[in-house]
This record gives sequence, structure tokens and C-alpha cells, in this order.
Amino acid sequence: MKVLKIEAKGLKLFKNEISIDFYAKQRVSLDKNEMLTNLFSNVYINNVISFIGKNASGKTTTLKVISFALQLLRNEPINKIKYREILTGLKEDEEVEFNIYFLTNTNKISKLKTIIKANIDFENNNLDNNLKNQYFISHEELKEKSISSIRSKKDLFDFSEKEPIFVRDNNELFLLDDVSVMVAYNKEYNNTLYMIDSIEWTDINGLRIKGNFPISIVQFLDSNIESLEVIDNENKLEIHLKFYGKDAIVCYNPLDLNKYLSSGTIKGINLFLTAIMMLKRGGYLIVDELENHFNKEIVSTFIRLFMDAETNPNGAVLIFSTHYIEIIDNFERNDNTYVIRNKEYIDIKNLSDVLNRNDVKKSDFFQSGVLNDTAPSYNEYIIFKRELKNDLNNKGN
Repeated sequence: MKVLKIEAKGLKLFKNEISIDFYAKQRVSLDKNEMLTNLFSNVYINNVISFIGKNASGKTTTLKVISFALQLLRNEPINKIKYREILTGLKEDEEVEFNIYFLTNTNKISKLKTIIKANIDFENNNLDNNLKNQYFISHEELKEKSISSIRSKKDLFDFSEKEPIFVRDNNELFLLDDVSVMVAYNKEYNNTLYMIDSIEWTDINGLRIKGNFPISIVQFLDSNIESLEVIDNENKLEIHLKFYGKDAIVCYNPLDLNKYLSSGTIKGINLFLTAIMMLKRGGYLIVDELENHFNKEIVSTFIRLFMDAETNPNGAVLIFSTHYIEIIDNFERNDNTYVIRNKEYIDIKNLSDVLNRNDVKKSDFFQSGVLNDTAPSYNEYIIFKRELKNDLNNKGN
């Protein structure tokens, strides 16, 4: 299953309807390696999608919306999705609508429309046993069409003349009120979507994977390490770490590794091994603040795993946020980058809608101030510097 587009409207934190395109909106040059996977005909998907913005702009929240939509496709009940917090604030007469477009294993384009409402009395504990969920699906339908009917990219998302093949009806499908019709659809057509969401790893940097780690990855991150292995011994973890020329170290708590390994090495082991799983399966990996704990070269190397057809033959997709604007100078395209700003509400724009040329250095474009509120302001820095200087001078008095 390959996602083409995610749309969401009615979310309280966002200014407008969200529209995230996974397919390549801009023209594709076949003579360039543009981080693309060809799905069919002239339809390609971007293998790397980035979200750029300064602190508190809404990057993490946007990643959570994407994660929510992907988990919906994976049959996860709404009230068990860990980022259902994006639905917070719905009133009795309000709803959130998701429209998700994807290519199925049977080479058909599908559109899932899901309307979600809130049980208003949930927080007041006034619900009876039949209304115990905080959120429920009030309406849902699934449409599909053959790829042979696609004549242009505009046709991808036009389902106006198609009748639903699944309509939510609890009496027929026996669905719980927070479970999508995707559970029946995926079972009937054997659809699978692989994803790993690492957003929650951003602030807690402990080793999360068991096994004997490939020494090539470990030594790329720290050439002093001879071996590293995590053993699950009767539900008790043993971490064996050995540096060249030194005795082996045994730890029983993953967080104890922070005494011996840098935060970048630990994060790198987690992410590189997770990336390998997704590259093998053609899945989706979501990373918040990709540059956190990493130097520039490691970040670039990690992104290149998804950009290179030799390491990404199955069309895996990396979705990440960053403060590090220079990262996107590695990209030949603009349609795989989203600009996020926050003035009372989160606002998202695709860079290709703002910057039409691909030959402009993107970091210079951001820093120039053409895109307001996407990079720290020089004036704000001067004000901060002046106040800090005054504070330091006054401290000695």
C-alpha cells in the first residue's frame, strides 16, 4: 500500500485544511535521481518528505496528524491511537474529516473518507457503557478506481463519479464505533502498510532494539566500538558492549549506555536499524527533529539511504521534521518540503507553491526572510542579545 495524499479538516490547532502530498507534484526529470519511486505511468512518490519551521511552529503536531492517518489505514481503533490528542477540542456539533488517497496491492487508487466526532460527556464521566469511547466514527466510505482510468495527475483524486465499495454500517460489518472500514478492506484485499513512528523517541534517548548489531553501522557511528549486543535473557535485558583494547561492559538498563556512548551513537543505532527494516518492507518512517544528537554528515547519510534506489528499492518513505534548514539543500525538488508557521494557528505550505525554481539554494531563501516566521529572525536575535548583555551587566551590581 502506497499513500498518495492525506487531507484533514476540522482540527482545532490548524488554520486551514491540511493537505500533505506524497506524490510528486512537480515535473519529473527522468535523467536525474530525484528521490522518487515510480508507481505507474507518470505517477511518482517522493521518498523523502521534510517539514521545516522554527521552534513551536507545529512541526511535531503535523507529524502526529500524519501518524494518525497512517494508523487509521492500519486498522488501529481511534481511541487506541497514541496521537488522538490531535482531535482535542471538538464540540458536539463539530467533526474532523480525513480523506486519504492510496494505491492498493491490487493496483487500484482508493479514497478513504472518515468523519470523526467526540463523545462530549467523556471527560465528565457521564457516558453509559455503550458510549465509553472518547471519539467515534460518525460516517465513513471507501471508493476505488483502476489506474487505467488515470489520464493525468488531476484524475488521481477525482472520485466524484465513483460509488463507494464500503460504507460504514455497523449492522453489516460488525464494527466498533471507533474502528475504520479499513479493517474489512485490508483483510479482503490483503493490504498491508508498514510504518514506524519514532516521535516519542525524540526526548528519551535509550537503546530500543534487541540483537547483535551489525558492526558496520556501529562503527560508522563510533569506530572505537568492537561489538554491541542486547540479549533478552528470560525477560531480563543484558547489554554487552566492548571497546577495542578494553574489557567488555555489561549493563542491565538501556539508559545506562548513556554513560559509555554518545547520544548521537545511541540515536543512530536506533534510527539506522529501524530505517533498514522500513527499507526492506517499503514502509514509512516518521522522525521528529532528525538533526537532534546528529552531526551534519550523519544526517545527510541517513537521508541518502532513502534517496538512493540501490538502498531503497521498495519505495520506503522518510518523513521528518527539522530546524536545520541546510538539510534541504540536498534536495533537487521543492515539492517534498513543507513550510510550517504558527501565528495563533498552525499553517502549512508546500515549498513548490512558494518557490517555483529548483536552482535556488533553499537555505538562503529561508534565511532571506522571504518566508516569514520559518527561521529565527535576526531582529529577534539582536533584541535577545541586548537583553542578555544588560542582564549580565546588571548582575554584577
